[in-house]
Amino acid sequence: MIPMIRPILTISFLINFILMGVWVSPPSEAQSIHKKAPPPMEKRVTDLEAAVTKLKEGFDTFTLKGLPETILLCDRKIPITREDIRERFEREFFQFLENRGLMTIIAKRYYKYLPMVTEEVKKASLPQDLIYLMAVESYFNPRSLSKANAAGLWQFIKETGKKEGLFINDIIDERYNMKKSTRSAVAHLKRLYGEFGDWMLALAAYNAGAARVREAIEYQNTKDFFDLFLPEETERYVFRIAAIKEILQNREKYGITFDEKEMYSPIYLVEVSVEASKDFYTSILADCMEIPYRTFRIFNLHLRRYVLPKGVYHINIPQDRYETFKKKLGNYPFIEIIRKAEGGK
Repeated sequence: MIPMIRPILTISFLINFILMGVWVSPPSEAQSIHKKAPPPMEKRVTDLEAAVTKLKEGFDTFTLKGLPETILLCDRKIPITREDIRERFEREFFQFLENRGLMTIIAKRYYKYLPMVTEEVKKASLPQDLIYLMAVESYFNPRSLSKANAAGLWQFIKETGKKEGLFINDIIDERYNMKKSTRSAVAHLKRLYGEFGDWMLALAAYNAGAARVREAIEYQNTKDFFDLFLPEETERYVFRIAAIKEILQNREKYGITFDEKEMYSPIYLVEVSVEASKDFYTSILADCMEIPYRTFRIFNLHLRRYVLPKGVYHINIPQDRYETFKKKLGNYPFIEIIRKAEGGK
């Protein structure tokens, strides 16, 4: 079903529903004693026309009117005026727009994680657009876990996560460490770009694996992503990144509107390493930060147990709670800070 059909059916249904209300039989004399007379027919028809106009305005984004002829992703042009490319882009673009509730949540979360991702990609001199890869991978949900057991904001599988320096066992799973997994994802993407020299291919390799993209290039005699025949999921993946970028960067144009006060607050975290000389409850760390345990866990999802054995652990602390944490940790001599990340974020 093409994207326009559902809105049209919805409007038709509402028109019929309202018209049913217009043509109901008049109330009996007994009923009219207790009920006000209905508004004149002309007013009801005028109200109906206004409602339909409003509905149509709400669905105007399901046209290509106003879309740019060229869309940039990681400074690479996507020529959507080419018919086959336009069709592939529209498929993802319209499906995102069809779910405005989801897109509103994604847009609000975007501002929540933007500073953290921007910090890491700047350090690596990579395109800012890589945050849209995170949007497609997890919808900015740090607890995300796929059917294939890819985990965290960047949806690392265990094998790739370990190759990129993430520690994973039954107690610690750093794929869920939002700060450390972001650094690993940036490093992984930088390596892929170094191999392929093209961001479209690097993004495709993030999804399908470098070996599969390498094989496609070898046997299809082209390095142009738009001309490669790849798994459908991978082809869609790159266009989904492009589509979500277009919508998030022009959200008001596409009907995703909310006040600045409704945005979610950006996350600023201090990374520290602590060493414990004996087993300890993770609730101690939350108490020292003076934050609810749930808030502590959201920032430290990689700590998978209530009780951790003695050893060294990397934890994230809300920036405005670091001094409190440092002071209160003094009440627990068996836990000490051994390192704070440079820059304090």
